[in-house]
Amino acid sequence: MAILALAAALRMGAPGITEFKRDEANLSQLALDLARGRDLPLLGISSSTGIPNPPHSVYLFAVPYAFDRTPVLATLYVGGLNVLAVGLTWLLVRRSFGARAALIAALLYAASPWSAIFARKIWAQNLLPPFVVATVLCGLLGYRERKRWAQVAHWPLLAITVQIHLAALALVPLSPVMLALWARHVHGRLLAAGLVLAGLTAVPTVIGAHDAGLLTLDTLERGIVSEDKPSRQVTAQALELAWLTTAGTNIHALAGPEQFRAYRETVPDAGPLFWLVPLGAAASAAALIGRAARAGFRRHRAGVVLALWLVLPVLAFTWEWTAVAQHYLIPMLPAAFALAGVGGAALWEHLPRTRAGHALRAALAGALMAIVVLQAYHFAALLRFVDTHDTPGGFGTPLGDLLAIRSDILARHPHDVIVISEGEAAPYDEIPAVWGVLLDGIAPIRFVNGQRTAVVPARPAVELIAVRPDLRPCPDAECRISRPDAAVFEPRPGGPAYVVRAAGADLWADEIIPVDPVRFANGAYLTGYALVPGEVLLQYRLSGPAPADYQVFAHALDSDGNRLAQADRPGWPGRYWSEGDTLYLWFELAIPDQAVRLSVGMYTLEDGAYHNVEVLDERGAYLAQAAELALEAN
Repeated sequence: MAILALAAALRMGAPGITEFKRDEANLSQLALDLARGRDLPLLGISSSTGIPNPPHSVYLFAVPYAFDRTPVLATLYVGGLNVLAVGLTWLLVRRSFGARAALIAALLYAASPWSAIFARKIWAQNLLPPFVVATVLCGLLGYRERKRWAQVAHWPLLAITVQIHLAALALVPLSPVMLALWARHVHGRLLAAGLVLAGLTAVPTVIGAHDAGLLTLDTLERGIVSEDKPSRQVTAQALELAWLTTAGTNIHALAGPEQFRAYRETVPDAGPLFWLVPLGAAASAAALIGRAARAGFRRHRAGVVLALWLVLPVLAFTWEWTAVAQHYLIPMLPAAFALAGVGGAALWEHLPRTRAGHALRAALAGALMAIVVLQAYHFAALLRFVDTHDTPGGFGTPLGDLLAIRSDILARHPHDVIVISEGEAAPYDEIPAVWGVLLDGIAPIRFVNGQRTAVVPARPAVELIAVRPDLRPCPDAECRISRPDAAVFEPRPGGPAYVVRAAGADLWADEIIPVDPVRFANGAYLTGYALVPGEVLLQYRLSGPAPADYQVFAHALDSDGNRLAQADRPGWPGRYWSEGDTLYLWFELAIPDQAVRLSVGMYTLEDGAYHNVEVLDERGAYLAQAAELALEAN
């Protein structure tokens, strides 16, 4: 219980100090949509290899999101499942290798920094440990201990584990190995039942993949090899990542390339001591394989299972068929600590019952406790550091700070929220993805790329601004000057800042040269323009949501209608348009001196063909393909 308490403290303590970025947000959005009855996803978010993940991680995360719209409960849910993984690892080792080995394994697992890191945020791969351990445990219970229910349960558990994250595919060969090791204990009907249940778990994935057109060899070949240009040769990178992940070293990477030295100055260098953990795991695996081989694999077969569990995920990426990521090795972590526990217990038992032997046992116990204490201290120091220091290229803005901003917005009882940042398209742009989840259910949310777009809403609205120096509605210097109604949030000194305020007045109206409103078929009215050095600014009045997203163009023409310069850019997504809003679009377009007219229009690209949005007259009849404006000097 004390070991589980340690595991819980490291994995579930201070849940606000966790990252919540694009991947976490996109997975959370799918889970929220399922929990709130808005959608039943048949695929998850895209994996780093380009192939979408199966939907099972979404189904699992829908459980906490059914009770809490914020990511807090979901974050604790991940931590709780990983605490369960520590307990299951203890149980697995206890049944096969004894109490001492189980306690050492559980203690090392509980204190492991990388195991705690991979248990503190909403990632599909962070759900793997309890399912991986349960799969192997059921295999051992079913085929080693002849428990019939476990023989059935092993196969659907394996199928679910693989579908939570594809990194678990590396463990699939372990199951036929267990069948071979205990062939006499296999019941054909139970095996068939387990495989049928496993197949049923894959039904949503197969349907989703079919509907998405993914069940072709070309698609699979393109998706399996990532865009990171893997070397396609045998390398030691997977082994190096497995070593440091098991040892709990290099966690300073979360402080980022600019701050990792500052973090390292706050903790003692204990790397060589931590290396005893992977060294012990590797030595134990080799010893267990050797013992089983000498017995003709008639005994010590559980040790073979542990050793293969450790090795298979590393071997799967030793030939770099795709770029190797550290989280691909999460499935081997429980095996590493289990083997370290088995090896530590065996060493303890084999030491002589002499004064020297007792001294060595005391040294072994001291080394174990030093590793546990120092790893827990390093991890706690890392959490404190990333919570109080800006870590560019490393740990993102902590969730707790984002939730404080959310609380301020909620207290304003908004009818409309406009989020202004460098992006406007979820799930591809990070700010829209993150705040789409955090503000889900509070009010209608609209996202604006403030580098090139501004909107002046017709009704009262709250603006959430991710401060940057190049935002049109609120440049850096202006945004940090607090208005009476504004709240400025700078979660970590020197890091990204946010401003929450009421939507402001029309800042650009005085620059605009008004024109007679030009009506477009999608409900937009062109009402004016402005020429500034190197740019053209267009003003529109919107009459309501539009049925599509549009490209917008501006062409400078001479007196003969020849095109002298042009600029195209994405418009503001049509789903965000609202009746009465004023929309401003900036174009990077230098107007030549010979230009006398400006041709302005919108179009879509459908089935490989361009379709202009028609200009209509007052009665709604077709007038032209674009609006032409006579240029005047500002």
